[in-house]
Order: sequence, then structure tokens, then C-alpha cells
Amino acid sequence: MDKHEQVQSKTVLEYMVMINEQSYSGIGRQLQITPQQFSDWIKKRRPIPQERLQALADYFGVDGAIFVDSSNFAKPMTPLGKIELHILLVEQKVAQLVEERADEEDIEPYREKKRKLLKEKAAQHRLERIAAALQQNDERIDWIFDIVLAELDAGQVEELEMKLEMGRNRP
Repeated sequence: MDKHEQVQSKTVLEYMVMINEQSYSGIGRQLQITPQQFSDWIKKRRPIPQERLQALADYFGVDGAIFVDSSNFAKPMTPLGKIELHILLVEQKVAQLVEERADEEDIEPYREKKRKLLKEKAAQHRLERIAAALQQNDERIDWIFDIVLAELDAGQVEELEMKLEMGRNRP
């Protein structure tokens, strides 16, 4: 299983447990639930009850909506969701450091991380748009992408840019 598949097979809740280096049983004890109940939520065998969702949100210090879909089942972790979650956590850390009046040199690495994550988010959006275009199964779209990719592969970025600019400037 590659890295992309591993992220997609996880739920947001499972990912939060992992990045916080927690265990199901430890969280279960804190929230007064069994590890089996917790596992059932993560594996999407049961929806997360609203009162437990709030307890999870309080435990992890995030909005409970990030954990569940519209039916209160654990939301799958997508590549874009992973980036957005990391942005949220970095923003929380920056806010904490600002509140604690930390030195700017201690805060700046987190701000830099957020800038990098925002670039990753833009790239991920672009990938999703490309995937959606290719899923239309339109031979013309496939042909356009093949031409663009061939030019990019050949290192003809400037030539491709000129062709696109010429097309943009046509009446």
C-alpha cells in the first residue's frame, strides 16, 4: 500500500490519534468508552454519538465537525483533508504561542510551515481539478492534457506559455 492509499484508508479520527501519539484505550479511558466503541467509530461500523463527538472535539481541541460526515460516521482522511488539518493545528500552535507572548523567532517556523502547507493545498486542489477533468472521459480533454504534458516533459515551458498567451489574446 503506498502513502496515498494509507492516508485515504484512515479516518480523520484515526489520523488525529496517530499524530497525537495516543492509544484507543487511553482515549477510551479519558472519554469513558470502551476501546471497542472507539474502534467501531474509527472503522466506520457505528456513527459517533453527538455527545461523544463533543467530548472528542474537547479532547483534541478542534471542532468536532472535522471528524464526521453528514451521518456522523468518521470522515475519511483525504490528502486535502490532511493538509487542511495540519494548517488548523499549526494555526492553533501559532495562536497559543502568541497568547503566551513567545518570541517571534519561536513563532516564525510555524508561520513558515503554514506557508508551505498553503502551497501544498493549492497544489492538491489543482490535482483534484485535473483528476475531475480526466474523469469526464472526453477524448478531447485527454488529447489536450497529452499535448500539454508532452511539452512539459520536453522542457518546453516557455513555448507552451507563449502558445497559451497567444490563445488568451485572440478576439
